[in-house]
Amino acid sequence: QGARVSRPAMCVQDKPPAQTDLASEPELPRKEEEASKEDPKAIFTVTIVGARVIRKTDALSGPGKPKCYCEVKRGDTLLHKTKTVDNSAEPRWAEEFGVLEYEIGESLEFKLWDSDMVGANYLGKVLLTPEAFMERGCNMEFPIEEVGQSIKAYLCLKIKVMGQHQYPAGPPPSFEVTVEKGGGAMQYGLDVDRQDLKH
Repeated sequence: QGARVSRPAMCVQDKPPAQTDLASEPELPRKEEEASKEDPKAIFTVTIVGARVIRKTDALSGPGKPKCYCEVKRGDTLLHKTKTVDNSAEPRWAEEFGVLEYEIGESLEFKLWDSDMVGANYLGKVLLTPEAFMERGCNMEFPIEEVGQSIKAYLCLKIKVMGQHQYPAGPPPSFEVTVEKGGGAMQYGLDVDRQDLKH
């Protein structure tokens, strides 16, 4: 906000007050200028929706799910850090933030961490190149790298660029799966992991 200019209240007197040089007084800022300073336009806006199939890294604490949070960096600059979601292999954050400074060609790095009493353990990352979002934004799941052998984990992100009022449409909420019964099989079905009771 601009600085306020205070003027002494006019007192009732016999003689009119001496005229002052209005040009020497500081000019009050315009409302449009104040609004532009308080509400800068984001180059693009990011929503970290959530992740799934996140493993627990602290083997000493017994069974359970990680205390997971996500950090977003542009180069060495920290753009956002989510809250920590306890005991969940599918943490949901739904946290939105705007990116106000960006150099053409820069990637965004999303790192996931498992918080514990002595620090944090690295879970994996998503390195998002500008080709994935700068033209039309995005709304999809991205594979998380460095999560461990034979583990598939995903981070769901939504990004809209300047000029877009809404995020792009995401994948359909439902899908069909066809299962073929192998020869000699007496029964078949689907195994569901229900350990994560939060999501």
